[in-house]
Amino acid sequence: MRMLLVSTYELGRQPIHLASPVAALSAAGIDVDTIDVAVETWDPARLDKVDAVAFSVPMHTAMRLAVPIAETVRELDPGLPIAFYGLYAGVGADGSDVADTRLVGEYEPGLVAWARSIRDSGVLTAPDRGRPRFHRPERSGLPSHDVYARLEWEGEARRAAAVEASHGCRHRCRHCPVPSVYDGRLRVVGADSVLADIDQLAGDAVTHVTFGDPDFLNAPRYSLDILRAAHSAHPDLTYDITVKVEHILDHEPIWPEMASLGVLFVVSAFETTDERTLGILDKGHNATGMSRAVSIMRSAGVHIRPTWLPFFPWTSPEEIADIALFIDRHGLWSATDPVQLAIRLLIPDGSLLVEHPEVTPHLSGYDPTTLTWSWPFQNATTAQLHGDLDSIAAEASDCGAEAEDTLTLMRSRIEEASGVRLGPLPWSPPAPRLTESWFCCAEPTAGQGAAVGLSIGRVPLASTTGSG
Repeated sequence: MRMLLVSTYELGRQPIHLASPVAALSAAGIDVDTIDVAVETWDPARLDKVDAVAFSVPMHTAMRLAVPIAETVRELDPGLPIAFYGLYAGVGADGSDVADTRLVGEYEPGLVAWARSIRDSGVLTAPDRGRPRFHRPERSGLPSHDVYARLEWEGEARRAAAVEASHGCRHRCRHCPVPSVYDGRLRVVGADSVLADIDQLAGDAVTHVTFGDPDFLNAPRYSLDILRAAHSAHPDLTYDITVKVEHILDHEPIWPEMASLGVLFVVSAFETTDERTLGILDKGHNATGMSRAVSIMRSAGVHIRPTWLPFFPWTSPEEIADIALFIDRHGLWSATDPVQLAIRLLIPDGSLLVEHPEVTPHLSGYDPTTLTWSWPFQNATTAQLHGDLDSIAAEASDCGAEAEDTLTLMRSRIEEASGVRLGPLPWSPPAPRLTESWFCCAEPTAGQGAAVGLSIGRVPLASTTGSG
């Protein structure tokens, strides 16, 4: 039995969702090959002498890029078993027969079972929320860390990698894909596995580690214990983590220790400054809390990188300008990737927003191509602004443009559309950042699509413009 695992996108990181299942499959005696088309050229010859193909789809962009490759595989070898596995594996299942099996949630036991009885597989979309035992991820067959995103900080480009200490989330933010799979549950990977992975990364000259957990403080004691042990073993390593605003506020006393343990920056989903929208999303914070979170981080000596979700059906250009003004007030432009100002709400299968009374009236049907529910903007000027910002961000990402130049152009367009005077971009001193500038819930760029033979068009304005 020989299986090929395919990754299409994992935020510019060496894919943990190749390394972890390779370890599980190998331990079960299954021969595994891998390809990461984010950095390796897709070659149909990789299908030779393969008994099955499984695609890692931990996020929206990965799923969009995986589907055309899977369709190509199906055309080349109609009888070859195909699986999707990961958080997005169940998305689009009703409208596509490209996959024989879809393993959602804690996919590793199902992937092993599928490999052992490959010809008896059937479509599986029910999430697995069990508690599997995790091996140390097997990274030896993956491309070098040198071809992935690096940490840029203090004039250096440092070797970086990612681990995961937990899956799922205790929260149910309505726009997030995690609650539709895990339903408020948390599954820890286990300290032994995580620390062994960090050991091997440090041994491979990695100097910065991203914890890719949906929220690092879902289990504060567990996460802190891992961080303390990792720092004790490798005191020169730095880290970044993802944490909700409300956890930043609730755990204010721990941040000085976090800084001393090597936490360099925190990613936090601010989303928007509009109070009504934050309530609809059930984010558990407001703009005042966001300001306080910035202050707490800076007092502790930890940088903060907010992520934004600016565009909703009801968004006005003035609300986009208000986000820009918030970034101004807090000196966060160098901590802002351009794509963050262009992200449009994605509503995939199973989203908690589909039946929300303030969202449902805006939905115009499910689009099996983009794998999301379609919705139009109420404001034609907002639709035009989104199209402009999206194109600017995508083109800049594909050609490697400087963030300061791109944000200056985007800021000018926001000012023009909103009528709000913003003035010159108040660029702040460089903040630590990973060199990957795209985001898990953004549409693929033309460059990403071309790598897998997919023609990507940005969302046409005709389909997003409402009556105004």
